[in-house]
This record gives sequence, structure tokens and C-alpha cells, in this order.
Amino acid sequence: MLKALFAASENEKYWTLTAEIIFENSASLALHKKCGFREIGYRVKLGHVQGVWHDVILLERRSQKTGGNGLPTRKCK
Repeated sequence: MLKALFAASENEKYWTLTAEIIFENSASLALHKKCGFREIGYRVKLGHVQGVWHDVILLERRSQKTGGNGLPTRKCK
């Protein structure tokens, strides 16, 4: 499913995909890292599941096919 998401996002010229995963979900964290996501931060007590607050790990994956150097930028007028 993630591979299909990567292909679709690159087809639409997306450069960055993000994910927010509850800290204790080690299986999902491992899967995302294996698929090229990297940790960029965390948020304390953001996820609320069954009456318990959980910290959330922020991840991103940058496309190797779109974006990067030469990417057009928007300027404020």
C-alpha cells in the first residue's frame, strides 16, 4: 500500500510525504523507516487512545524523483 502511495504522490509531483505515529507503535515505525521515512521530531501527548494520551513521532519521506534543487517557489506579493 505504501508503494502505491509513493507512486501516486510522485505522479502528482509531491515532494514530501509525512506521517505521525504513536510512539508505542513500533511495528508501524519500523515499516515506515524501512520504506524511507525518517524521524523529524515528536509531539508530546498528541494522540489520545482509549483514555490515554500518547506521544507522536513525526516522520517524512522525500521523493527522489520530484522536488529538490530547482523546485519553483512561491513568493509573497
